[in-house]
Amino acid sequence: MGKELPKNWVITKLNEVVKFQKGKKPKILSEEKFKDSVPYLDIKAFEKDEIRRYADIESSKLIKKEEIGIVWDGARSGWVSKNKEGAVGSTIAILKPLMIEPNLLYRFLEAKFNFINTNTRGIGIPHVDPDVLWNIDFPLPPLPEQNRIVIKLDQLFKQLDVIKANLDNIPQLLKDFRQQVLTQAFTGKLTEEWRKDKNIALWKTELAKDCCEKVQSGGTPKGSNFALSGIPFFKVYNIVDQQISFDYKPQYVSEEIQNTQCKKSICYPNDVLMNIVGPPLNKVAIVPERFKECNINQAITLFRPKPYLSYKFLYYFLREGTPVNNLVNETRGVVGQVNISLTQCREFKIPIPSEQEQEEIVNRVESLFSKADIIEKHYESLKEKIDKLPQTILHKAFKGEIVPQLESDGDAKDLLKEIRKLNRK
Repeated sequence: MGKELPKNWVITKLNEVVKFQKGKKPKILSEEKFKDSVPYLDIKAFEKDEIRRYADIESSKLIKKEEIGIVWDGARSGWVSKNKEGAVGSTIAILKPLMIEPNLLYRFLEAKFNFINTNTRGIGIPHVDPDVLWNIDFPLPPLPEQNRIVIKLDQLFKQLDVIKANLDNIPQLLKDFRQQVLTQAFTGKLTEEWRKDKNIALWKTELAKDCCEKVQSGGTPKGSNFALSGIPFFKVYNIVDQQISFDYKPQYVSEEIQNTQCKKSICYPNDVLMNIVGPPLNKVAIVPERFKECNINQAITLFRPKPYLSYKFLYYFLREGTPVNNLVNETRGVVGQVNISLTQCREFKIPIPSEQEQEEIVNRVESLFSKADIIEKHYESLKEKIDKLPQTILHKAFKGEIVPQLESDGDAKDLLKEIRKLNRK
């Protein structure tokens, strides 16, 4: 690594450039401020700036703003924080930088978090392994360059925060777009221009029990009588991203159970399934062709449309959510649950245009959704790259690649000599 560094840098060990002090629980802790008290900085205070208690100064180990706090014990051991003042508990350690820019130490520990956190010591609650931490190679730049690096890193990470904030809006924008497409589709606006000058039948409205051959919820076999193979049996968790996913916890019933206890709710390809127990509601899926027969539990209802009602049209209509949303205030269930009854499902009002217009609506919805899917894939690819940028930036920073080196900066070897003298005191 040394050969890759600028000539005026030097490699040392982390324990040479910091002083270390472990925190401890103060004698007096209170939820209210009191005389000669300071904020008590536990893990929540470090991670969320959440001050829950105050400690007496006399019995506390104190951290100053120019020092770095590191979570020593816990699931996120190695996690660091800066610019904190107060008393630190026993799960926190204080690192005092010696003649190095505090923010440079902070950024370095950020860069090494995964390494520290995956090389912990202890059984049960992990804690930082001192042998690992103190033996990390620390690339030491001259002090003037340290300051330039910190300034540049602050600039880059602020820009990165703006990019991330803008990028984080995209999933909601796509969700809103898809919802708007469905709303336009089932209010007739999506095909409004298409209908002009066509001899198209007017839309009608029918109850689900009239336009479907079957609207039926399922049930669990007595004694949870499941088999290791046989007829696929779907639960709500098998509806993922508005389609059937049978890879997770697959369950089956035997043909005997299928044709006796579960006979009323046998499902076939192109049946539309919707959960009626939540939250969340509005999970909808079409039974794929690969499932020649399947069944459902009591938290799901199947809709089998009559020939004049497209199953895809019905699927997208149920995804649009109006029938369920209209019932939200009428739903019943235990605390934390939202239930829709089978009777309510059968009373859903289904808008029905001509078969030709149903096909046009489905085609337009799928075309627009396909465009949204492409954007979403680009977003996911870009997000993956953006998420890797912090470590890339930090890696370059500690190789001396983000700011120029100046002859006037001096040599870090001289700085290290001064640090060693200070460390011996």
